[in-house]
Amino acid sequence: MNAAELEDLWSQIPAAPAPGLLSAEKLPADGVWAAVDAEGHCHLLLNVPPGTQTPSTITKGLQVRVGEHQVAGQPVSDYLDVACLDAGTVTTFAAVAADIIHAAGPLQAADRAATVGDVLERWKWFWEVDASRLTGNDALALFAELWFLVRWTGVTPTHIDAWTASEGSRHDFQWSHASVEVKSTARSGDAGSVHTIRSLDQLAPPETGELYLFSLRVVRDQLANNTLPKLVDRVSADLEGHPAARERFLQKVGLRGYSPVHRKAHEIPYRIVEESLYRVSDAFPRLTRQSFPAGLPDGVVRVSYDLDLAACSHWLITSNPIDWQAL
Repeated sequence: MNAAELEDLWSQIPAAPAPGLLSAEKLPADGVWAAVDAEGHCHLLLNVPPGTQTPSTITKGLQVRVGEHQVAGQPVSDYLDVACLDAGTVTTFAAVAADIIHAAGPLQAADRAATVGDVLERWKWFWEVDASRLTGNDALALFAELWFLVRWTGVTPTHIDAWTASEGSRHDFQWSHASVEVKSTARSGDAGSVHTIRSLDQLAPPETGELYLFSLRVVRDQLANNTLPKLVDRVSADLEGHPAARERFLQKVGLRGYSPVHRKAHEIPYRIVEESLYRVSDAFPRLTRQSFPAGLPDGVVRVSYDLDLAACSHWLITSNPIDWQAL
């Protein structure tokens, strides 16, 4: 059962007739029920053995506990009860519940609690994500950064740490020997790649090492197989054996405004037209704070400019990730 079907089912279950009671509907998985309490809160019930420890969660608006329930026609049993206490997050809760059902539903009752805990841990970074933060341009920028991570650096805990996710850092990737600023464009035609440099710091030299500019040019193509959700899934899967790094990655994409709840909105297929890496040396065409030794003119508080990479061929290093990995 998918998230949309669960959300629709909860909307059809009548509220329980009194506090402490639940109205429930059996789900396809054995010993799993969708339920609604007297206040209209949505619940997911999973049958577990007596004495099962409640998985811990600190997610606001989500309640998890183990207790006895009796559903119609069934004996009193112990259930792991996952409840959504915030009506504004029911859509997200439905996605979480669908994930729980998929992961824990087929398991023996004794194995369910640990798996539910894993699912809740994975979702905690997406629970209160403001999806409006991730505009179309922002989603493309995130796609480009993850493309560079997957294809050019390789997915390792070290490279997850090097990815700053643009949260208060000057460049998108930072190592002691090199920093990389990632730029993307979906510009069509044969005019080449033109990128907007949004501040005087974006191409400023790093504190240590060399600075590189990675340019990714894409076009929308319904026959292509590259989407933002698939890249997120790929990185997450590659980090399966590194849970701490996987958590840091999910936190970073959540902070950028990405959530699996809205994956359909971001399933835009891109065909890669061009990917290129440039060395940003002193002579590279750019504006930095050093370009204005006397400071910005009075009244000018911010500078952005467009950079045409057709004029930057002298600084092109490679279009092959193998060459970058050898640097």
